[in-house]
Amino acid sequence: MSSARLTAVCVSEDRREPKRPVDEALFVQGKGIEGDSHFGIGERQVSLLRLEDILTAQGEAGFPFPPGSLAENLVVEGLGEDIRPGQILSIGSVRLRVVEKGKKPGEPHTYDYRGWCLLPSKGFFLEVLQGGRVKTPAKVVLEDGDLDG
Repeated sequence: MSSARLTAVCVSEDRREPKRPVDEALFVQGKGIEGDSHFGIGERQVSLLRLEDILTAQGEAGFPFPPGSLAENLVVEGLGEDIRPGQILSIGSVRLRVVEKGKKPGEPHTYDYRGWCLLPSKGFFLEVLQGGRVKTPAKVVLEDGDLDG
């Protein structure tokens, strides 16, 4: 197992709006994050960007990306790039299964920030297997094994 750190949890009520950071969020099994625009829609319930990818993009863009500005629900520091579908992330009692990395070619993305959009290429989409409350900052554990869906 490897561990990382959750630096932000972000939500928005409308998919066309930037997400905003919250100090605490309720993750609901099979639904996502309570109060988020993707709540209850499919198995890609939670989106995640690695802080390292955000910082690289900021350097290229020449301006900052506030938490949630790239439509991500979670910002995590210290996760490797080799996360694969089926792996489990634990944040306290909350367990999330990686469903996929990025979006399929041609799949629409409803929001970008000043022309920047990282979720289609760098983002991870997760399903809530076990719910609970999460406060930031928090330890994130990537379990070594896979869990079939």
